Amino acid sequence: MVSALRSKINFEKTNYYILLAFAFMMPLSRATNSLFDALLILLLLVQGDYKKHFNALKESAFAKAILLFIAFTTLSLLWTDNLEFGLNFKRLYWQWFAIFAIALNVKREQVFPIVTAFIFGMVISEILSYGMFFEFWTIRGNGKEYPSPFMMHIDYSVFLAFTAIILLNRLISNRYTKNEKLLIFFFFVTLSGNLFMNDGRTGQLALLVGIFATVFIHYKITYKSIIGSTLIIVLIFGLAYSVSDKFQTRVHAAQNDIKKIMDGQLQSSWGARVAMYFIAADIVKEHPIIGVGVGDYKDEAKAAMQKDPHGLPEVESEGFPISHFHNQYVNVLVQGGIIGLVLMLMMFYQFAKLSIADPELKELSLLIIVVMLTSFVAEPLWLKQFTNMLFILFSGLFLGASLHAKPVSDNPQS
Repeated sequence: MVSALRSKINFEKTNYYILLAFAFMMPLSRATNSLFDALLILLLLVQGDYKKHFNALKESAFAKAILLFIAFTTLSLLWTDNLEFGLNFKRLYWQWFAIFAIALNVKREQVFPIVTAFIFGMVISEILSYGMFFEFWTIRGNGKEYPSPFMMHIDYSVFLAFTAIILLNRLISNRYTKNEKLLIFFFFVTLSGNLFMNDGRTGQLALLVGIFATVFIHYKITYKSIIGSTLIIVLIFGLAYSVSDKFQTRVHAAQNDIKKIMDGQLQSSWGARVAMYFIAADIVKEHPIIGVGVGDYKDEAKAAMQKDPHGLPEVESEGFPISHFHNQYVNVLVQGGIIGLVLMLMMFYQFAKLSIADPELKELSLLIIVVMLTSFVAEPLWLKQFTNMLFILFSGLFLGASLHAKPVSDNPQS
C-alpha cells in the first residue's frame, strides 16, 4: 500500500508547494503552521529512502548538533517530576524534525522563491497591521492600540525585524536591478515603520544589531562600515522617535525602568525580568550540570520565588505568571543545565559554519543567527509557536542549501 502511494506522489513538486504555502502562511496562521510542519514530516516518512537520508544528514555537523540537542532535552524527561508538562513542552522540539524534512527535499533553485513567498506573507500581514493602526478594521478585537494581526506583538516584532534584514541585505546586494531595489526599499521602510508602530522592543533590538551585522558582512569591520551602519540606525530610530508616540512612550518607560533597577527597585517590566534572572540563578546553583528537566522549570521557579522573591512585591510574587524566564539562554540553562546550554551554543556554532555556495543564502543564514541570538536575550523564542516555526523553516532551508552546495545561478528569481 505504501509503495503504491509512493508511486502516485511527485515528492519534489509536493514538497515544494507545501514549502511555498508554509512560508507564505507562516505570519498569517497558527493552525496552518502546525499542519504544514506535520505534512512535511509525514511526506518524508512516506517517501522512504531512509538510508539515503540518514547518510546525507550524518555528513552535516549542524544536523548532528540539532539531533544531539533534541536527544538531550528528551533525555531530561528522566529527571523531570512534572512529566505531563514535560511531554507537552517537548512537542515544540520534536517539531524540529521538520528541519530535516525540509533540508532533505528542498532543491537549491527553490530556496529563493520560498524566501520570497515568506516576504509576500509578511507584506500581507503588514497591510493588515497598517489597516488596524489606521482604524480601517479590527482583527481578533484588536485595532490601533495593538496592531499585531495574528501573533503576540513580541513575536511579530521578531518577524518584522528578520524580514527587514532580508530586504536590507537585498538592497546592499548587486544581484537586483534598480527598479527591484526601489520596491525592496519601499517595503524595507514600511516594514521598519510597522515595527515601531508595535510595542515589540525585542524586534527593535534585533533590527539594531541586525543592521550592524548586515553592513559588516558586506563591508567588513571598518571605520566606514561602522559609521555607515550607525547613520542608518540613527536615521531609523531617530525618525521613529520623532513620529511614533508609542515608541517615545516605550523609550521613556525603558529609561524609567533602568533607573529603578539601578536603585534596586524591581517593580517594573524590566525589573521583573531581572528578578526572574536572579530566581533562575538560584535554581541553577542547585542544579548546575543537567538542570531541572524540561518539565519542571515552572514548578522550580515558583518554589525558588517563595524562598526569595528578589524584590518582587509579595502579591505579585505569589501570583506571578511564570510561563518562562524571558530569556532563551536562561530557559535552556534552567532546564538542561550547563550541558544543555553548551549543546545549544554548539548548534548555532555549527549553523554559522554551514558551507553554502550561494553568497546571498550564506549571508542570510548568518543574519537569521544574529536575529535569533539577539532576540533570545529578551524572549525564549523556541517556546512560542510562530517564532519556533520561523527557526524551523529557515534552518531547514539553509541546511538544505548546505547539503546541495553546488553553485546556483546568479539570478535568484529564475
